[in-house]
Amino acid sequence: MLTGTAGGFAGPLDDLLQEIFGGHRDIIGGDLDQEVTRQAQQARWGFSMQRSDWPLLEGRTRPLKTKEWGDLTVMDPDAGKEPRGRGFLVAERDWLRIDAGDALENAIVTLYAGDDPGVESGWVTVEEITVTSTTGFLALCDSGYEALRKVNLATAGAGPYLVRVHASDRSVDGRKPRFLIQVIPGERTGAELEPPRTTIEDSTGPLLVRTSFAHSDEWARLLQALEGGSDAYDSLTVIDDQAYAGFTADQIKARIGRHDEGRPDSRLVLIADERALASTELPLLAVNSLPDDNNEPFRITLAAAGSLIVNTELANTSLADWGHGAESDGVYREEHY
Repeated sequence: MLTGTAGGFAGPLDDLLQEIFGGHRDIIGGDLDQEVTRQAQQARWGFSMQRSDWPLLEGRTRPLKTKEWGDLTVMDPDAGKEPRGRGFLVAERDWLRIDAGDALENAIVTLYAGDDPGVESGWVTVEEITVTSTTGFLALCDSGYEALRKVNLATAGAGPYLVRVHASDRSVDGRKPRFLIQVIPGERTGAELEPPRTTIEDSTGPLLVRTSFAHSDEWARLLQALEGGSDAYDSLTVIDDQAYAGFTADQIKARIGRHDEGRPDSRLVLIADERALASTELPLLAVNSLPDDNNEPFRITLAAAGSLIVNTELANTSLADWGHGAESDGVYREEHY
């Protein structure tokens, strides 16, 4: 057992770190006891206050400065569990973590809650994700679990929310990271929308992930082509889950299951996004999920994708080889069997 001493304290290293940092797992970078972290949260929030007294946020706040640098969370601190995935936005029930980047500066955050105002221009990064509130309470906290304002962002009570995060200067030295976070009530149909899982699918083969849900006829045609096509598609796992609506290639890659050594379970990911389903050729976005390969995503028609699947699984060719064969519009069309 590792031990340490500080200021007259002697004992296990984890206990020492808890003594110093109050159990703040995000600060010390370890995986300390969950109950210690919970106690730190409660000490920060002051649960003697009735949270029902916190008003619902209406519209947009002025820019707010966090008291600590580090990742942001939209959460109910007394519910849910911390997301374990990686990526700019990672969610579980009642908890969204926002990667604040590498800048060691306190972030500047503007909050919005209400009807969808649309994407705001002028930001470097804009991504969105679904967060399900089971308690009807969500607040924005900094890395020390400090609420930026005592307002409730869950303006429609329990249910799904679309959280759209705009960001700039996340990794710029000497600049404060800036965020605009929009929290928009989702459709209330009586059934809660499940948040995306930390791991998108327990599969060791290629994946086809649907991220656009506006073209149901085209999606049905794609599925019919897979079912009636060659055996080349047999190893493909299809993910049709609205929790991944609007996901980018990087967000999908961040949720690929991994071996103990960090290698992804699925090397090849095909994404059926808006552009793919809006075209009769169904030009899927082909993504390499290997962390040490810098291959740019490219598009490949569904008719040609079967050959890509077979050849990459057999390691006959690399995804880079196929990407270099894309035509001027970025789509690979040649079929090989």
